[in-house]
Amino acid sequence: MRIGVYNNEMMLTQNTPLPEDFLTAPKELPYAQHVFGTRDNTYDNIDKTVRMFTERLGPIAHMRQVHGNRIKYVETSGVYEECDAIFTDQKDLWLAVKTADCVPILVSSPVAVAVIHAGWRGLENGIIGAMIDALQTEFGLDSHEIHALVGPCISQQNYEVDGHFKEIFAEYPRHISAGDTDDKVNLDLRGIAEQQLIEGGLMDLNISITPECTFENDEQLFSFRKGTGKEAHQRQLSLIKRT
Repeated sequence: MRIGVYNNEMMLTQNTPLPEDFLTAPKELPYAQHVFGTRDNTYDNIDKTVRMFTERLGPIAHMRQVHGNRIKYVETSGVYEECDAIFTDQKDLWLAVKTADCVPILVSSPVAVAVIHAGWRGLENGIIGAMIDALQTEFGLDSHEIHALVGPCISQQNYEVDGHFKEIFAEYPRHISAGDTDDKVNLDLRGIAEQQLIEGGLMDLNISITPECTFENDEQLFSFRKGTGKEAHQRQLSLIKRT
């Protein structure tokens, strides 16, 4: 076993002001500080964005995300290859997840924090439950001690996919609705993520949902579905650090 709400007026740490133009969360996570990046603080390549955030916030661990379900424990800053969730018990280390329309999930507990990149493949392959299990196994946590914040992602009404997704997510029928044509459906990634957090043992009161839709709020956030050209591959960062 290995042993905040924020706004533009608050300080992340003493003498370190919160960068401008970050989104606020509807509810703070205990035991952690957290921020959601936007277009205004994202550069044209993600490595440059990470460097900028590092200068302002401190050391950052992030991922080369592959839409899988691999989880890694991290102790130091830098990029971690081929994983879609990382966790740590280190207090001076920010964890970052890169998303446009996929779901960024920030997780906190008394002894560790985590970030999860949950696209439809990650949701299908149980990455959320795997992270909850890892936190419980590694740190002896009860699921009721774990809190989660679901960040900005594409909304159900704007996420139309092929009809076979009804079979992929057959156990979540209330998060699937009819698409514009018979061979399409609309998928609620945010709702499925919330349901999987509950299935993992989290209490409803310990789950907070950020309502912003990346597709609709494309003036402030990047959207893979709505973006064109180079912009379609831009990502904003969501970050968390244990306090």
